Amino acid sequence: MDPYYGNNKMSTYKASILNYIFNSINSIVVIVNGIVMVPIYFHYMSVSTYGAWLATGNVVAMLGLLESGFASVITQKLSVAIAQNNVRKVQVLSGSNLATAIGLSLTILMLGLSISPFISGWVNAEISASNDIFWAYVVALISSCIGLMNSLLGAFPQVWQDTKAVGLINTIVNLVSIAALVFFLLFGFGVVSIALSYLSRALLNFIFQGSWIIKNWKKIGFAKPLFRFKETIQLTRDCFYPFMSKLSGLLMDNTQSFILAHFLNPTFAAVYDLTAKVCYVGCSFVSMTNGSFFALFSLTLASKDKEKINSVFSNTTKFFVLSLSLVALNSICFTEPICRYWVGLDKFGGTLLLVTIVISKVFFQLKSYCNNILYTGGLINRSAKLDILCMFVYIVLLIAIIKPTQVLAVPIATLVSSSLFIVWYVRMMKDDLNLDINLMIKELVKAFALIIPFVIFHFAISVDYENVATYIVYFILISICFFSMLYFINKVFVHQIISKLHRK
Repeated sequence: MDPYYGNNKMSTYKASILNYIFNSINSIVVIVNGIVMVPIYFHYMSVSTYGAWLATGNVVAMLGLLESGFASVITQKLSVAIAQNNVRKVQVLSGSNLATAIGLSLTILMLGLSISPFISGWVNAEISASNDIFWAYVVALISSCIGLMNSLLGAFPQVWQDTKAVGLINTIVNLVSIAALVFFLLFGFGVVSIALSYLSRALLNFIFQGSWIIKNWKKIGFAKPLFRFKETIQLTRDCFYPFMSKLSGLLMDNTQSFILAHFLNPTFAAVYDLTAKVCYVGCSFVSMTNGSFFALFSLTLASKDKEKINSVFSNTTKFFVLSLSLVALNSICFTEPICRYWVGLDKFGGTLLLVTIVISKVFFQLKSYCNNILYTGGLINRSAKLDILCMFVYIVLLIAIIKPTQVLAVPIATLVSSSLFIVWYVRMMKDDLNLDINLMIKELVKAFALIIPFVIFHFAISVDYENVATYIVYFILISICFFSMLYFINKVFVHQIISKLHRK
């Protein structure tokens, strides 16, 4: 029996694609929880209380940054150790991962609890709701710490390339958490219900995923962990630049509302957020390509098999570009009618802003994809440093142009800074990892050359979306045409993916 995978190792492609599918399903559940449920919340709590809850969630999220990219680093290092058949290194890394999961979770819990008495005042919660906000924060903090442990322990199924069971568990648990949310709301827990649903999800994931990992660990005879303090400290040091990189990505991708509200006014922030919503939700699915295929990249690059490496790079790049092109087309063509029926056209920022946002987000996603490939190739510190530098370029450019360009400043700054560093990343991919970057450029040109005629056609015919029936027929027809064209120019790739999913 293979000491790392056992006799029934899942196809690496199948594991990664299943991982992507389950992550996508789970994101849909999160969207339901975070968007569809919002109108229901207002039957059980005031808008002010809900706003205070969102603010406490930001505090918990910032504390969660202490995770520092450990999950990515440990997955990459374990993948390399497995590819090299270095049992001793696998044991030490496994022990360091377990120790880090416990240590970081306890550290975040202690830090979070130390500021808990002040949290209601910091978010300006109403006096009548301050106690509920306090308990919602504490429960959310506990669930975040348990979730952090789940994230780090999830490195093991990734490097085993056995993600089906864990994906099923996560999907079922997410559905149960929505049921728990409704249950707690009905029984009068108010805003604390949201935090309790998070806790339910984290606990159930920890129990069932943890049990599966232990069972599978024994089944495949995976190397027993060794706990070495020195190696754990070294792993922590290795995560410094990934932490800064993660912080840079957060500042570039999640601070638009704050920046616009601070430098302009809150109305601009709201309009920007609503105009970008379809694109940002779609790109959240595209981003899963990075996480879902991370272990596959690491294992393949560590094998040093050039033919296999370029094959994997080719297939994952095609998958990424196809996903990104679908999001770009649908965001440009269908955001305006969605805004009309969702929040009203008075809150839509216009076609120019929308197209600029979509283009900037495409380049940001491409930069993140290239950065992720450099991570999997072991160039963690170098790519992280570039990510940090990109953030500084973004901030300087944004401050310089925000007054003359107003709300367009954010997507313009994102587009320019991302474009500059994509060139740098691509050069490193070619020189240091020996990847065929011409293939990636070809796929990008092919996909987006296909989008342009559809966009021109869409704006030229200007379908009346106030007639819902007509617009639904139009949406179905244009979707069928676009999917047919995508299939025609990627027929071989589609059949390859289908065959890999059926491979035993």
